[in-house]
Amino acid sequence: MNDGYQYTGRTLTPKIARELIQELFSGQSIPKQEMIEVVPRHHSERGGLPSAARSNNPVTLALWNMKREGLAEEIGKGNFRIHSSTHENENADFESIDSKSNDLEPEKIIGLGKQSVYLYYYPAYQRLAELQAEEVWACKIGKSRSDPIGRIVSQTRTALPEFPKIGLLIKTDALNLMETTIQNILRLQGKQKQDAPGTEWFITSPREVEQIYVNNFGNLQ
Repeated sequence: MNDGYQYTGRTLTPKIARELIQELFSGQSIPKQEMIEVVPRHHSERGGLPSAARSNNPVTLALWNMKREGLAEEIGKGNFRIHSSTHENENADFESIDSKSNDLEPEKIIGLGKQSVYLYYYPAYQRLAELQAEEVWACKIGKSRSDPIGRIVSQTRTALPEFPKIGLLIKTDALNLMETTIQNILRLQGKQKQDAPGTEWFITSPREVEQIYVNNFGNLQ
């Protein structure tokens, strides 16, 4: 089926999944698993391509962002209420902050909890590292008690001519301990970036920081 679908030939991303969730389930209460099954199928039937994500499901990430913005509500384990378009319009001012911020979906979310330790980087740093056959590059590691995406956007939306990539988001209820532990381990390894403003930039990678988390906090899962 191709009904003039604007995402024909496009791989399924969290942004596209979000639009389909709102189109298909607005005003409904629906199990998350059903959305995970229906959204990719609907996208495919209209000429879209499967997700290229290596880790998190785009529907899961879309729901996470919608919940953060008040467009979806978790009403029980594995069930969500998708707010109607009227409710969505009430959030228009938030979304108008910068339409590109919709693309700031975490590449991977791990851990459990209401707070977050985040790692973000600029793609130019990663591209340079790849050209030099290196596996680490400049990444910022910080924390947020409530809205990590909003915090990152506020730090970066006017700073450089490209948007950052959120390489890793660690959910936790031990916010200060986790951030301090990860940063101190990297400092002991000599990975703090000395010429960066502030003290939260390190020469590392999402994979490396995830391994630090697993080694030190994996038993909290």
